[in-house]
Amino acid sequence: MIIKGLELHNFRNYNSLTVDFSPSINVIYGKNGYGKTNLLEAMFLCCVGKSFKSVKDTDLIQYGKDSYKVKTRIDNNICKSISVFYERNKSKYVEIDGAYIEKLRMLFGNLIGLVFSPESVRVVTDGPAYRRRLLDIALCQIKKDYYYSLMMYNRFCEEKGKLLEQGTAADPIEMESLNENIALYGASIAVDRKNFVAQLNELAGKYYSEIAGERETVTMRYEPFIHSFSGAVNEGLENENRSVTERVKEEFLKELSDERLMKREREFRKNLIGIQRDDIGMFLGGNSLRNFGSQGQKRSFAIAITLAELEILRQKSGRTPVLFLDDVLSELDSSRKRKIIEMTGKIQTFYTCTEKEMMGAAVAGGAPVNFIDVEKLR
Repeated sequence: MIIKGLELHNFRNYNSLTVDFSPSINVIYGKNGYGKTNLLEAMFLCCVGKSFKSVKDTDLIQYGKDSYKVKTRIDNNICKSISVFYERNKSKYVEIDGAYIEKLRMLFGNLIGLVFSPESVRVVTDGPAYRRRLLDIALCQIKKDYYYSLMMYNRFCEEKGKLLEQGTAADPIEMESLNENIALYGASIAVDRKNFVAQLNELAGKYYSEIAGERETVTMRYEPFIHSFSGAVNEGLENENRSVTERVKEEFLKELSDERLMKREREFRKNLIGIQRDDIGMFLGGNSLRNFGSQGQKRSFAIAITLAELEILRQKSGRTPVLFLDDVLSELDSSRKRKIIEMTGKIQTFYTCTEKEMMGAAVAGGAPVNFIDVEKLR
């Protein structure tokens, strides 16, 4: 899977741009504020339909313009191009090989990409929302039914929330139906997340040791907000007649139907439990990495998680994802830079940095590098 080129119109600080890329290492360098990250953002937009910076589509439109267009030219066995259009106050428009797609979930899997940016460290340092987002982005790209489950789960939670906000006694039959659907789709999401974190745990520790050169064990553990999920998973694995997802659904629905919870939800007028509160525990030698790890350890583990994700996505999809590394070189010594380059192997990788020399020393004698001066693109 290779991105051969990129075309932009009225995207961020680019009025019009066409640029070609190498199938191996591409280094986009130049002063801060000249649009290095914007190029990665545009390419990732063609992977999942959203920016990795958690911004609105209106923020991606060049100042003073009313729309943007992004197009990637691709070399893989599924499609040759993906285009994303957006006009202010209108719906997003996505084309694959020139054909309009009605559902965003049809985009997932055509171009698989992963990003490490300065914000990626927040997966370790900040709240659970960043860790859930990491799981959702990865799983959407390899399981189209995951995106559907996530969309339906959020839809039913929103409908339940509106009922609770009214502050009046809701129709018990309607509430029961909503809880049934919330449990159905929530269980599927929870099991997929738990399995993915288990796979991440196997690989991320290995990559962390190689990057950081430390022997201390780093582990990850999925932490569902509803603790009975863990027991349901274990029982489901031992019971051939009922799937893990069925057992988790039963436990989830039992919690949602509890009279004490339902009373509290009516009092607070909102949903109080669910997968929207799940987390991932990250530990260094048994202690919380978030609370006890150094900044270097947290950054190294965040990179290790990205590399572990990449390996899982490659195994699950049967294709090699594209890797976007935004400003990953600025705080690493030359030895660790070389380690990362060695681990990415033959993967098409996009780096951004402020100076060409920051990358040159790390790849001396290695694979050819395509250097792109961002100042010359404008």
